[in-house]
Amino acid sequence: MRETQIQETKEEKAYAELLCDFMFKRLFGSEENKDVLIGFLNLILQDVEIEHVDFIPNENLGLTEEDRKAIFDISCTCSDGRTLIIEMQKGYQKHFRERAVFYTSYPINSQGRAAREKYTKEHGCKEDGESFRWDYNLKPIIVVALLNFKFDHSANWPADRFHSSYRLREDFTGEVMTEVVRYVFLELGRFRKSIGELESNFDKWLFLLKNMHKMTGIPKEFDTPEFRRLFILAEIGNFTAEEMKQYLNSLTNMSDYYNIIESTAELAEKRGREEGRAEGREEGIEKGRTEAKLEDARRFKELGVGVEIISQATGLPVETIENL
Repeated sequence: MRETQIQETKEEKAYAELLCDFMFKRLFGSEENKDVLIGFLNLILQDVEIEHVDFIPNENLGLTEEDRKAIFDISCTCSDGRTLIIEMQKGYQKHFRERAVFYTSYPINSQGRAAREKYTKEHGCKEDGESFRWDYNLKPIIVVALLNFKFDHSANWPADRFHSSYRLREDFTGEVMTEVVRYVFLELGRFRKSIGELESNFDKWLFLLKNMHKMTGIPKEFDTPEFRRLFILAEIGNFTAEEMKQYLNSLTNMSDYYNIIESTAELAEKRGREEGRAEGREEGIEKGRTEAKLEDARRFKELGVGVEIISQATGLPVETIENL
């Protein structure tokens, strides 16, 4: 019985892939499933008790039209004013930590704008930079990122440690400078527990995120109200026609994204080698790779692929792609 429940088969899937955009937002980004999000966040954050969240429309987070292209997967505020940014990243990104830091700049700036607007309203005057005063008492901002890959860590980092939490600390004493920003990463690429090794609901959540689409039934380890709810939400047979269309489109977009990355890497390597043989020098290999990347970037840009995705796929700077 166990094998039929957890092994992947060639038959039609019973449950959806949870790490695609459609399912991630179905579970964590919908009003009717807020309790699912809250329960999941309380498991992850542990020292923060979340009782209520309000979703923030993504278009309200950017400062300019260009900024709004950097869209978070899910953003919400809690009753105590803290902001939560929940991101799912299935493909490897070299500078994802820096990207997480960049994400926190939006809600930080939003708090500053809100303080200015409040001051202007209360004083019944136009915005006045000289008279405006703010105490910079920022509300906390937490980035929670689910990553289906592994970060590079220090040499003594345990290979199976998949949960990390970062704050701003003093180098020598470890004193926390501020609780305003916090970054929590779940590296699913490091989570390799089997179903018999699951020790907590935290483990079970991560196991389902990686493996639910391989299951054909509910194993006894997940036969509780909390997890039965997840299986119902992910059961493909429960999808409406429109939901099925959105799910398939989400899978297609995810597949296209990886095909672009893999194809570009192969083409760049092949053309680089050919150019290198023709010139007989290492410089030829590098030149060929660069020219191949530029050619592919032009082609992807003509097809309407986003600049950030092209940059991730080719390794070219965003500025170079924008100028093509």
